[in-house]
Amino acid sequence: MAIWATRAWRLALLCGIALVACTSEQAPDDLRQVPRNRTLIVDCAENNTCGGQIQDYNTFNPFVPGGISRIGYQFLYEPLYFFNGYKIDAEPLPWIATGHRFNADYTEVAVDIRPGVEWSDGQPWTAHDFVFTVNMLKEHAPNLVFSTDMETWVQEAVALDSLTAKIVLKSPNPRFLFSYFTHNHGNGVPIVPKHIWEGQDPLRFANYDLASGWPVVTGPYRIALSEPVQRIWDLRPDWWAAKTGFHALPQVERLIFLPYMEEHQRVQNLLANKLDTCLELRPSNIITLLEQHDKMSTWTGREPPYSYMTPWAITLGFNNMEAPFDDPEIRRAINFAIDRKQLVEIGWQNSGDYALLPLPDVPQMQPYFAAAADLVAQYEIGVHDTARTASIMSSKGWTRGPDGFWTKDGEVFSLVIDIFAHFQDLTPVLVAQFQAAGFDASFRMTSDYISRMAQGEARAFMFGNLSSMRDPYQVLSHYHSRFARPTGETAEHYWRWQNADFDALVDRMAQTPNDAPEMMAIYRQAIAIWLAELPAIPLVQWPHRIPVNETYWTGWPSAENPYMNTSYWARSWLLVLLNLRPVG
Repeated sequence: MAIWATRAWRLALLCGIALVACTSEQAPDDLRQVPRNRTLIVDCAENNTCGGQIQDYNTFNPFVPGGISRIGYQFLYEPLYFFNGYKIDAEPLPWIATGHRFNADYTEVAVDIRPGVEWSDGQPWTAHDFVFTVNMLKEHAPNLVFSTDMETWVQEAVALDSLTAKIVLKSPNPRFLFSYFTHNHGNGVPIVPKHIWEGQDPLRFANYDLASGWPVVTGPYRIALSEPVQRIWDLRPDWWAAKTGFHALPQVERLIFLPYMEEHQRVQNLLANKLDTCLELRPSNIITLLEQHDKMSTWTGREPPYSYMTPWAITLGFNNMEAPFDDPEIRRAINFAIDRKQLVEIGWQNSGDYALLPLPDVPQMQPYFAAAADLVAQYEIGVHDTARTASIMSSKGWTRGPDGFWTKDGEVFSLVIDIFAHFQDLTPVLVAQFQAAGFDASFRMTSDYISRMAQGEARAFMFGNLSSMRDPYQVLSHYHSRFARPTGETAEHYWRWQNADFDALVDRMAQTPNDAPEMMAIYRQAIAIWLAELPAIPLVQWPHRIPVNETYWTGWPSAENPYMNTSYWARSWLLVLLNLRPVG
């Protein structure tokens, strides 16, 4: 047997899992044995793999746009606060921060740091790390994730002492800490150690050197192995929270991330108990799992709808700087070609709901849905009328050729939609609708999906609108023109739309507390512009149908115990790890 295969078998036995094909970078001889019932196994959330391998296995820089897979950084850079949007009237949960104080006009905020927090190399976590991260991002705008936001808002960040930081803002922002330093789903700025990152070029710093103990994090795990076919995290008993009595160690002793899998592979591995949870599944596959495995469960247990609503309402997005999608009337013509009910009925087998706004359909957002109902009707967002599509296209000089597709100046209207795997059930239905309306539509699913959107190469794409689940500011702020970059330059948010009046209203929203009487009026004005211009077309709400395998682990979040959402690629995953308990 080849040396690599021998080592692979040894690793499989040590991990207590089925064999995973390994490369020449193998398990070190000191990789300790961990029982299967103390090991949690998941697959990568991103399809950024090549030949079944993790491309970024040797990097750990969370600030590069379109950057690293969520195979560690999302739960090991602990935040100032966590927030659980699945509990009504939930408040942020203090974690590394113990509290904060805004001044009267929300232009300054002082943050108190919890004593005793340590980095994984034993160095204290202090206000200097928080301040360093803010200033590093501010100094490298717009090239790092969250850097544009820090440059937009922060006038000065200083450490008053090791446990107190002060942020002076350029203008009032009562949401500053909640928007950027409270981890909620896919949102939250990772705070990095000053003593490691200082002097590094954050655009190129890999932040990965196991011999040096990198990456240095605060969470309760260290990398035991990272190679193209897996990343293994092992529990480290010296986690600051256990040492200080803030929280007990998690009972998950080993966490293994395997490469991205196609859906049928996820189902097979769940049935064989080789995965403990995975990315969301189609309804038919969820039902198959529940029928064939008595230890399988979901957010709603073993009964429909098997899902929870995410803060990520899905839209058809565009590079709004490039023709023909730079014309709002063309975008409206495309909107009239969409039959959303059919998308849900056929694409999702009636296991979801369509969307007419870029907001998640969760309880906290219902007042904003009600406030915009007349505007949605006025701008006919939900109207499916291909005759209206034809009228607009004809008025713009397009004619239907012998093949039935719209043409102009000898060019066919090509509508190529970039997607990732989650949307491969919906997109064929959408493409068929567009073709019937005269658009030469197709879709593609590539491993460079994120970078294509970030660079503007994707002219049309399906993507979500990340919400705070408290108010619409975060969603709308991502359409602010401060994020617009010319095609070919990396954009943090991909819409590439610019409207000065909209910008001004979003800026006012940022300065207005949620409960202020004027908040709803500002929102109505902003969403009216958005609906009139339609820089992205709302399609569907996104329910997460995530299976959980209770063969080895129990304590998963659920509708009965919604202490957090189930998605392990979210920045709240640490709280799930802290609640899981081994079976038996």
